[in-house]
Amino acid sequence: MSTKNNKITVALAAAASLGLLAPVALPTAAAAQQANGITNCDAPGGRQRTGALIGGVLGALAGSQISDNERTLGAVVGAGAGAAAGSYIGCNQQRARAASVQGSAQYRATSNLRIRSGPGTGYRQVGSLSAGQPFTAVGSQGEWVQIAGGGWVNAHYVSGY
Repeated sequence: MSTKNNKITVALAAAASLGLLAPVALPTAAAAQQANGITNCDAPGGRQRTGALIGGVLGALAGSQISDNERTLGAVVGAGAGAAAGSYIGCNQQRARAASVQGSAQYRATSNLRIRSGPGTGYRQVGSLSAGQPFTAVGSQGEWVQIAGGGWVNAHYVSGY
C-alpha cells in the first residue's frame, strides 16, 4: 500500500471517528448551554448523529483534496467542519419533524387562497387552496399560518376544522 493511500485511509478513519463523536463532543460546554444543534439537540430522532457522520466523511474527503501540503490535517479540519454542519442540519430536521407531529392542527380555507412561499404578500405564490379545502398547519407567524406541505396562507381566511 502506498503512502498516499495510507494517508487517505487514516484521514477517512479520523473523519468517521469525528462524525460519530460530534454530537457528544465537548460535553461540559454542551451541558452549560441550551440545545445548540451541534453538540446537543432538543428534539428526538437519530438524524443529528447520521448528519454528523455523513458530514464528517464528506468534509474529510474535501479537506484532503483541497490541502496540497498537509492532506491529513486538511482531512481532519474538513471532517470537523463537516461533522459540525451535518450535526446542525440533522438537528434542525429532527426539530422540524417533532414540530410537525406535535404542533399540527387541522384548518379549512374559508375562501380561495393563495399559498405563498413565506409569511407575507411580498412572497411569491407557490400554490392555492380552494374554499372549504382542509389542510394541516404546523406553525404561524403574525397573521400567517404555515402549511404542513410547505407554504403560508393568511390566517384571516381559515377556520378550525
